[in-house]
Amino acid sequence: MNTLPRLFVLCALLGCDPQRADWGLGAITTAKTPTDDPSLACGVALPVDKLAEQRAACAFSAGTYAETSLGVTPTTAAAIPIRHVIILMKENRSFDHLLGKLHDQGQPLTDAIPAGYANDDANGVSVAPFHQTNTCLAQDPFHQSTEMAVCVNGGKMDGFVRNAANGTNSDGHWAMGVYEKTELPFTYWLASNWALADRHFAPMVSGTYGNRNFLLFGDNATVVATGIVFPPPNTPSLLHLLLNAGYTWGAYSDSEVFSGAMHWQATDPGVHTIAEFFDAVDKGTLPNVAFVDADEYITDDHPDADLQAGEAWTKKVYDHVVKSPQWPRLALFWTFDEGGAFFDHVPPPQACRASENSPFTDLGTRIPFVAISPWAKRHFVSHVVHDHTAMTRFIELIFHLPALSTRDANSDALLELFDFSCGRDLSFVDPPAAGTGACVDPASPGTH
Repeated sequence: MNTLPRLFVLCALLGCDPQRADWGLGAITTAKTPTDDPSLACGVALPVDKLAEQRAACAFSAGTYAETSLGVTPTTAAAIPIRHVIILMKENRSFDHLLGKLHDQGQPLTDAIPAGYANDDANGVSVAPFHQTNTCLAQDPFHQSTEMAVCVNGGKMDGFVRNAANGTNSDGHWAMGVYEKTELPFTYWLASNWALADRHFAPMVSGTYGNRNFLLFGDNATVVATGIVFPPPNTPSLLHLLLNAGYTWGAYSDSEVFSGAMHWQATDPGVHTIAEFFDAVDKGTLPNVAFVDADEYITDDHPDADLQAGEAWTKKVYDHVVKSPQWPRLALFWTFDEGGAFFDHVPPPQACRASENSPFTDLGTRIPFVAISPWAKRHFVSHVVHDHTAMTRFIELIFHLPALSTRDANSDALLELFDFSCGRDLSFVDPPAAGTGACVDPASPGTH
């Protein structure tokens, strides 16, 4: 007899959740963050990358240490002066959608949207990118694997309008909107003044859960579509690796940590509030790795959230981080989990399979990515192809952890974004205030 339905009925009566399980991470509640070595400082010379072709050919396998796949000696890796990594991952916005005018408004080293680029709507009307002035779109385009495949359309990047129209009772034109510095002054400043990666792609052609899983597992961890299944708790994760190696981590949110991808609750080990995050930043008591999520549909930038409210929240995080006692040993990565089916003109390339049996090689659409650190290059643009497992590999390099999968084993660890030499000007100007007043009509899908 099949006992699974009875289990679900019993759980419904008792208030339990049959998909929740013990991840074996309880030790994080008493783990102590190692004291930073006071001798860590400038002067680390990163070698010329001679292994890029091998990584592109997926030559390195799960279990490989970053020193081996990057050609960095253990001594050099241990001397890198970063011991705290903050990953601020927001929701569902593409690069061109948020930063499509960056080439003309602050960072000419990134490419512009090509003249003539457009998408046809369902009636054959050509829709070119246009200036979107409403920061609180009411519509959320479908963006799971089937819909994202329509958007990308084999690399033609011409299905965003048709996809946005499906299921939203609209013409879908709003998916081609571009925000400018007028609406998002702090966002444009961040991307202009720090180290920008303009070839950072979502790890797979799908939605939130699978893409976030690549950061934590180097793999989608059985998840293709959001909200159906969750990773098995016995899946090897970055969290386990850190804890087993004697390093700490924390997941911070007042909503769902990891945007719900792990199915964790506020009472799970390692989960903290945003107030606790700011307290740790201000006191200099951050763990070695902090995963930070904003409030869902309020400050996380997921439609129909007001992007200006999200920008103000990101700026608050930034303002605290650069004043933290841990700033000299810190790197903050600001990015998005996936593009949310908003347009981008750059065809996603392919990446290594996470495992031999994984079918996922196509990357998702391009998303914003900025590295903020005393050691990040200023006003710099990297054109190297990345996905979220590059952050995984960066953490594996800093803390001497083995690769979780073939995907992160062949990631470049974002090293092009950093300069650890001495004699650099480490001062920086204060950022502009976040934008205000552009939430024109929360009920409108956007004007065109």
